[in-house]
Amino acid sequence: MYVDKLEDNPADKQIALIIPSHFSGFKIFIDILSGIRAALDKKKIGILISISNMNHEKEKDTIERLISRHVDGMIIFLEDHYRQDYSHIAKLREANYPFVLIDRYIPELDTDYVVVDNTIAMGRICAYLKYNRYCDKLIFVPDNEAPENISSSEEKLAGFKTAMEVLYGREDGTVLSFDELVSQICDISSSHKNVGICVNHDGLITSLFQSLEKLNISLPSNCHLFGYNNSFETPLYPTVEQFNDKAGMKAAEILMERMENPTGSRTHYRIEPKLVLPDADGNFSFES
Repeated sequence: MYVDKLEDNPADKQIALIIPSHFSGFKIFIDILSGIRAALDKKKIGILISISNMNHEKEKDTIERLISRHVDGMIIFLEDHYRQDYSHIAKLREANYPFVLIDRYIPELDTDYVVVDNTIAMGRICAYLKYNRYCDKLIFVPDNEAPENISSSEEKLAGFKTAMEVLYGREDGTVLSFDELVSQICDISSSHKNVGICVNHDGLITSLFQSLEKLNISLPSNCHLFGYNNSFETPLYPTVEQFNDKAGMKAAEILMERMENPTGSRTHYRIEPKLVLPDADGNFSFES
């Protein structure tokens, strides 16, 4: 069964949310769904939920099955390898089928999408690390388990490199894999006054401490971590709030408009993120 959840209450119309992983352990999907539900409830539109399990073929098959069930539209969080083959998305676009991409998009294909402005976020992170933590060395750590050409990852890296050039006058910032960071962190920290470490997502911070603990190494005191996506109920370190509930709500609103006007101009919506920063009392709050 490809559709994992069906709304109990009958509705005149139904849309589908396709996500690549189960809700457990991924706060982003829960928040996105919350925003979608808030928008749909106002219009009494039902929702189906399907999980692709990061399987490209299952994602394609799921979309075909949902169309055969006459679902009125879709909000799609693409699996990680979508840039290698997005023929099924191009097919939806050519057919003027109502759908909205969320969190990631396809630069080569004009579709409706809602994403976070990751370029702006990375610029703000780098500025904070330079001016508030006095870092003379910044490092960006991508997610090695995901392809580099995911649009959000590409924009984070581009934003980091641009910030390095603007803030430090360097054409390229230091980009290290997770394993490289673990093996080099002591040497790097000993060679610089303060080191800022920007990670692709909050989970890498947890993994970093686990890896250092196995090596009986403590995080050097002059290393300043900055996470991304505010993934935990209580932030562990400074991070970025993407407002995923707002993304879900906006995606649902755009989809409902697309369902009314299948051939209109496409909407590219970028949500402005906020840094989540520690205060003098050890709590966290949005940047002012």
